[in-house]
Amino acid sequence: MGVTINKPPRRTMKGHRATSGNTRPLPVLLSLDQPGRLRVGHLLTLLSISSPVLYARLKNGLIPKADGDDGRPYWNTSTVRDYLAGGNK
Repeated sequence: MGVTINKPPRRTMKGHRATSGNTRPLPVLLSLDQPGRLRVGHLLTLLSISSPVLYARLKNGLIPKADGDDGRPYWNTSTVRDYLAGGNK
C-alpha cells in the first residue's frame, strides 16, 4: 500500500506588485508640541527622505537614536522637534 500526499494547488497572486520591502512614509497626524511617539514612517515624511537614507543617517549619528523600541523603534515628539529646530545636518 503506497502513501500519497495530496497538496493543494499552489496559488499565485495575480496583479501583485512587488515592493522593495522598505518602509513607506506615513502621515503625521499629531502636533510635535504634544507628547507622542513617531515611527520610522513619520520621520520619512518629516525629513522628506527615503528609508535607506534614514538608516544611513542613523548609523552615522546624523539623526538622534530612537527613544525606545517596543518591537519597532520610536522617537518622542520632543526629540524630533528639538532635532528639527536645531537644523538638519
